[in-house]
Amino acid sequence: MKVTKNRSFLKSISYRIIGFVNTFLISFLVMNEVTNEDPFIYPLYLALLVLVIKIIAYYLHERFWNTFDFGRLDKTVIKMRSFFKALTWRIVASTITLISAILITSNLDWTLSIVIYEFINGILIYYVHERIWNKVNWGRSN
Repeated sequence: MKVTKNRSFLKSISYRIIGFVNTFLISFLVMNEVTNEDPFIYPLYLALLVLVIKIIAYYLHERFWNTFDFGRLDKTVIKMRSFFKALTWRIVASTITLISAILITSNLDWTLSIVIYEFINGILIYYVHERIWNKVNWGRSN
C-alpha cells in the first residue's frame, strides 16, 4: 500500500495546523514569563516561521516514509511504524525548531525550553495524528 502525494499534502496541512498551535502555545508560555515586550510577537514569529518550514519538511518526511514497506499491512499500518515515524519526525522538527527559535529569540534558555517541551508532547501529538490518519482510506493506492 502506497499513499498519494495529495494524501501526503493534506496530512502535512492538518498536522501543521496542530503543530502551529502547539509551537505558539509552548513559545508563549516559555517567553511570557520574562519579556516586557508584546507577549505575542516572538511566539507568533516563531510559530509562523516553523509553520512554513515544517510544512515542506513534513511533506518530504511523508514521501520518504512512503518508500518503505516496514509495518504496512494490506489497508493499514502497525503501531510500531507510527511510532518510528513519530520519532524520526521529532528529530527533524526539533532541529528546525532549535534553529528557528535561536534565530528569532537569540535566547538559548528559551530555545532549549521550547525544544524540550515541543519534543516531549510532539511525539504524542504526531503518533495520535498518524493513528487517526490510519483510519482514513482516502489517498491510498496499491
